Amino acid sequence: MSAAITFSIPEEAAGRVVSYPDGGVVFIRGDVGSDAYIVKSGLVEIREAGRALETVRPGELFGELALVDEGPRSASAVAVGPTEAAVIDRETFHRLVRNDPDFALAVMHEMARRLRAMNAMQRPMEDLPVVHRPRHLA
Repeated sequence: MSAAITFSIPEEAAGRVVSYPDGGVVFIRGDVGSDAYIVKSGLVEIREAGRALETVRPGELFGELALVDEGPRSASAVAVGPTEAAVIDRETFHRLVRNDPDFALAVMHEMARRLRAMNAMQRPMEDLPVVHRPRHLA
């Protein structure tokens, strides 16, 4: 899997910076999404059904999917260790996408990277090498 993109946005677009303690919940799957986030320090784990899907590192964007499709949060986000994140509200996010082609392309690249990673996790058994397939004992 390719590396995540490090996002850089103008300071005025970043909005407020929020601090989360270790285990602090940024959002929960099913929540209405009104903000995206860029990790400033610490780590954020993206989880679904108690399983870690991805770890978001400083400079990386998360939470943008709900702003793109206006659907509910598709996973939960939880701080791993003390964490700070810059908050980008929906209006600012949409303005950045419209006015900054590099930002828009970076968002698309990041979403494509995540989709490819999820597809790789869902590979059918027949795509796995024989040594990794479950064995059936008779």
